Order: sequence, then C-alpha cells, then structure tokens
Amino acid sequence: MYISPSRFTATLTGRAAALPVTATPVTQMTNSLFAQGMLRTILFAGLLAGHVMARDLPVENQAQLATALKTAGADDVIILKDGEWKDAKLTIKQGGQAGRPLVIRAENAGGVKFNGASSLEINAPYVTIDGFLFEGGAIQKGAVIEFNSHHGIVRNTAIVDYNPKAFETEYYWVFFAGDHNVVERSYFKGKNNLQPLIGNAIEDSRYNTVRGSYFKNIPYVANANGREIIRVWGSGKIEERDEDGAYFTIENNLFDHAHGEGTEIISLKSNHNIVQRNTVISTRGGINIRRGNFNTVRANQVLGQGYDGAQGLRMSGRDNIVTGNFVSGCEYGIRVACGEYISSALTPSYTPDVKPNGKKTAQVRIPTYPQVLRLTLADNVTVGISGPDLEIGSSYKNHWPESQQVLLPEDCVIKNNRFIRPQGGEAVLVTVAETQAPLDRFTFKPNRYEANLLIGQGRIALHAQSGFMVQPAADNGSPQAKPAAAPLSAEEVGPAWVIARRRAGDWAIEDSLPTERPASSFDARKKKKNR
Repeated sequence: MYISPSRFTATLTGRAAALPVTATPVTQMTNSLFAQGMLRTILFAGLLAGHVMARDLPVENQAQLATALKTAGADDVIILKDGEWKDAKLTIKQGGQAGRPLVIRAENAGGVKFNGASSLEINAPYVTIDGFLFEGGAIQKGAVIEFNSHHGIVRNTAIVDYNPKAFETEYYWVFFAGDHNVVERSYFKGKNNLQPLIGNAIEDSRYNTVRGSYFKNIPYVANANGREIIRVWGSGKIEERDEDGAYFTIENNLFDHAHGEGTEIISLKSNHNIVQRNTVISTRGGINIRRGNFNTVRANQVLGQGYDGAQGLRMSGRDNIVTGNFVSGCEYGIRVACGEYISSALTPSYTPDVKPNGKKTAQVRIPTYPQVLRLTLADNVTVGISGPDLEIGSSYKNHWPESQQVLLPEDCVIKNNRFIRPQGGEAVLVTVAETQAPLDRFTFKPNRYEANLLIGQGRIALHAQSGFMVQPAADNGSPQAKPAAAPLSAEEVGPAWVIARRRAGDWAIEDSLPTERPASSFDARKKKKNR
C-alpha cells in the first residue's frame, strides 16, 4: 500500500500524531470487497439464527414434554409421540414470535389421545396447537383448553365426551381470555355438563375467532340455562355505553344436533361481533344477539327440519345488522324483542336486575333485554315456519310488573325480506304499545317496512302491511325457497383426520350419545359468574 510522505507525520516516540491516509484505487477496491464479504457473513449468520436453528423436538412422555416446553421457542416444533397421554397438564409459558410460532403437534394428526384430567393452558403468545384428541376425560373447573395470551391457534383438534360425573361440575371446553386467538377446523361432540362449550371473557379478550369447526350431538338438558354452544361476553354485556366490544368472529361452522341449553346456540352478550356463514341443522335454540350493539349476523342458514325447539334468529340492542340469513322449518323465524325500562319503577312491584359493572367498580341496573334501536333487518328468507315469520316487539310486558319489558323496537329498517308461507296463519306480528297509565309516558319512533314479500298466505300486522307485497304460494322446492348457497356439510368442517376416519368407518363415536342427564332444577341465571 502506498502512502504519500507528505501526508505522514510521527512523533519521536513512534506514535502517530496525525495519520491522514489517501488510499489508491487498489486500496478502495480491496476495502469494498472486504466489506461485501463481511456483509455476506452477517446475512448468512442471520439466516442460521432465524431458520437453521429451528428444531424438531420429539417427546415420548410427560417428563420430556416438560423439558421441551421450558427450552422451546420461536420456530421450534414439539412433536408428541402417538398414544395415550393421561393426566397431562400442558401449561405453555413461553411461545414464539410474530411469523415464527412455537408449534406443538401430534406425531400423526389425531394420534395423540389426552384423557384423565388432561388439559391445555396457553399462557404465551404465538403458539400453534395442531392435531390432538381429548376424549373421555374430565376436569374439575376452568377449561379443557384455555387461551390466556395472544395470537394462539388451536387447529385440527377434537374434544369428545370430556364430561364430569356430576352435571353441576362447571367448566368450559374452550375459553378465551386473551386477544387475537383462533380455534379452527376443530371438532366438538357430547358436552353434557354446566357452562357453555366455548366462552369469551368479559374483560381483556378481543378479536378472537372460531371458524370451520363442527359441533355435533350436544345433548339437551331441560331447565339448565347457561349451556350455550358459544357465548361471547365482553364490553356491552352490562350495557356499557362505550364503543368497545369483544370483536369476536364466528364463521363457517356447522352445528348439528348441538342443543346445549336448548335456547341459545350462539349467544352474543357484547358489542362488535360478527356471526356469518354458519349452518345449523336440527338443533334446539337459535342464533341470538342477547345483548350488545353494533353486531352483524349475516348469511347464516338455520335449518330446523321441524325439530322440536328449533328456532331462528332473535335480537336485542342498538345498531345491529341482520342480513342475508336463511331460516326454515323452525318454531319462529325472526324475533325482535322488547326492551326493559330500568330508569325508574313503573309500579311498586318492579324488581330491577342489579349487577356489578364490567370492571366491578359499582353496582348498576341492567335491562333483562336492552331496547332494539336502529336495527337493519334486510334480505332474510324464511320458509315453512310453524309460528310467525317475523315478530316485532316480542315478549311485551313479559313477567310484568316485576319486570318492565315495555320498550318497543324503534327506528328500525325492515326491507327486502322474503317469507314463504304456504300454510297461512300469523306471518308478521307487530306489538302495539298500551297507552293507559303508567305506560302512557312512552312514545316510539316508527319502524320502516320496505319491499318485503310474503309468498303464500298469512296475516300481516296492520303497521307493516304497507311494506309488504303478497304473491301466490310457491313450491317449497322452488329456487325462491332455497338458500343462496349450499349449507355446510360434515365433509367441509372439522379436522381432516376426523373426516378421513369417518370415511373409513372409524369414527363411530360421532353417533354415540353421552350419558343422559336428568332434567335439572339448577338455574344458571342465578349464578353470578365472571367467566
């Protein structure tokens, strides 16, 4: 290397006092090549750290599993050996990273069978669970699978007949207590104890999803409220007047003889949820916006097939959208409930419902049913309904005077709905408010009925007649009497390994019924739970 003498100075001790260097072109090229080589080395090391270091961690027993759970992290895959795992407690305390989850899976999908008191608790983010079977076990409380963090996924997993000896032993099969978690392509059959099958926490639990799953043969137990198949709590449950909500999505699921409590299959008790493209077949109960605002229920199919207790759609609350749904063979089609007046007692007999607010900072009155305001009810179809196709203001003065359910739905838009009713009877019921004291204080904005169609015959309430056309009856096999899309089938939902076993005749457990429970005197509405 050449250094100009004019640019070089040094002290007598040999240490440089100044060392400005002017490099030649050869020097610049050498330095450039060196820098490029260093860059390649750094990039290669990064690739090694990000990908080559990911590990498959096979485990054969619970001791090995416990060790793997302590050491595994992003991109690692813990593989459980096929076989029976009894009383296994999978508590996951460290997970992965965005785009690099920790995966915990069966050696072969469906090959790992958890039983006894086995359970799964996800307490870390970015964890994916894949291909497990929970069958024939039981726990004492909590949930079989519980999400306590964010961005967790449970897929291709089944829970079958995981029931306690006593009906009153309460637990969920899946419980969400975190954000952005997903259950997908999973299978649930036979739950017969108290508490919903799937639940969402009232606080700090948002943007969770259940999709592409199959709910099969969930037995009905009389007088046992609180056994919904999916119950979504969150902001709005205690009638909070804020813009928060659960933001839960329930989509592309199949409910087949999934009775539970027999009233609410899906129960929304929060704001900002979406229920879409689900199919319900021969199941007691219906899809219910029980309380909450800004919810959307669209493109679902409820095929009652004349089953005892099969119901359609029911709703309460403000600014909800119910559109493009298909309901057939049910006891009623669409019910828009009356709300409860809670500001003051209309009679000395009024007994308000008082509960802690969502944050448990005060006791508040909540309506048994919130008033329906500004509902959009559009493009829905009902076929062969034994009761009314549409009820506006159902349950008026229900349990009066202890309850004050006297607030009619108001300022709603009911348009482009089609009711196919060859048998006649009451097609559209509209409740008219009483005007004597103490109810003379109430006035309500009118609802708007536009371009609705009754095909067949039936009575339409006077207040709705201007918004309906009537046509002669159509054959129930006509295109007008069919949903726009085919209903979901067992071949389209749930784990692929369950579908394969069913095809091979190796899934007879699907058609077996769990132990019958007697009619219960327990009323879950009297239980004060925060889960």
